[in-house]
Amino acid sequence: MEAMKNPNRIRYTKYILLQRMGWIFAALTVVVSIEYRTWFGVLWIALFLFFSWRCRIRAKMARCGLAGEEQTQSLLEGLPKGYTVLNNVELEVGGRRSEIDLLVVSESGLFVVEVKNHSGRIFGRKGQNTWRQDKRQETKYMKNPLHQLEREMRLLRQTLASFGVAAPIRGCVFFSNARAIDVDSGAVLTNGKALLARIQSFSEPVLRKSEIRKIVRILR
Repeated sequence: MEAMKNPNRIRYTKYILLQRMGWIFAALTVVVSIEYRTWFGVLWIALFLFFSWRCRIRAKMARCGLAGEEQTQSLLEGLPKGYTVLNNVELEVGGRRSEIDLLVVSESGLFVVEVKNHSGRIFGRKGQNTWRQDKRQETKYMKNPLHQLEREMRLLRQTLASFGVAAPIRGCVFFSNARAIDVDSGAVLTNGKALLARIQSFSEPVLRKSEIRKIVRILR
């Protein structure tokens, strides 16, 4: 499988570099402040350190997302021959953009996998705009990932239609690191074996090999 550049890896690298730049500028400001015996640089030191701290948080988030996607991609690469796995498929239709974490293409159609690497317990309902993540010492909230999945599938369908291609499109949200979930949708999974079984459960051939190759070329 030909791997695409992972935006989370790019973001992680960018924020790590920015974090180090913040440290360097803070250190240089300390040296200048001591050399010229001025306290004016204290404000700049604080700003540079705050900037570095923010970059560190963002780098941690990108690294977390990257770990979940790479772990899930490795899992999907264990599918039998005939399944093609694409990662980080970028879509844009009429100015609307989205990105599919992982996409499986086979003779039975396309399967979108929206990966979430959130830990703890996940609570949510299909109609809610936000879901809750309960960890040991904190509670966080996230946008409903099912809405994101629906948007990705819709844009994917429109993208293929613009090339004259029609194919069944299915999908799920996969929490790769959650301890438990309490949701009212069968399209949300946490178990790797269940994910593989779901993808392979659609076994009726509907696409010819030439159509599969065309879809892969379009999306790569």
